[in-house]
Amino acid sequence: MSKNTSLLLAIGLAAGTLLAGCGNNSAEEDTQNNSSEESTMNDDAVTEDSSGGGGAGDSNTAGEGSEMDLETGVDQVMTDLDSLSKVLDESPDDVTKMNELGNQIDSHWELFEEKLEKEYPDEYKNIEEDLYPLIDEAKKDEPDVEKVRELLDATKTKLTSFKDTMKME
Repeated sequence: MSKNTSLLLAIGLAAGTLLAGCGNNSAEEDTQNNSSEESTMNDDAVTEDSSGGGGAGDSNTAGEGSEMDLETGVDQVMTDLDSLSKVLDESPDDVTKMNELGNQIDSHWELFEEKLEKEYPDEYKNIEEDLYPLIDEAKKDEPDVEKVRELLDATKTKLTSFKDTMKME
């Protein structure tokens, strides 16, 4: 009987070890599968972000991958400029918000910039003389608030004038 007990104990131990090992492998595979799924999802998120298609706060009303019409684009940039003006008036020390708006203006401008340059090359050149320095200044770690204000006013005037020109055509 002690021989049978020893044999049964050995078989039980071997079976338990095998079952425990299988359970760990399965758990490891699940963990690896979950990790690779998460990695794939993270890769997709990075791809979407880096392609410019739909990051947080983006509002491409013309649809993904298409150019925005000029009037809508100008209106969007004017709204961004108004937001920047409000920040300058209410909290000129809020560099983070100024940087965000500089980036936002830049990304919204890019949505129709090429079309504007093709259709209205002179107006495009006129607007960009103040717009690009404004964007650059607003993105700085320590923007010069007075310079931003000056460039902002000039850019708003030029965009408003351009919008009036478009309506007359």
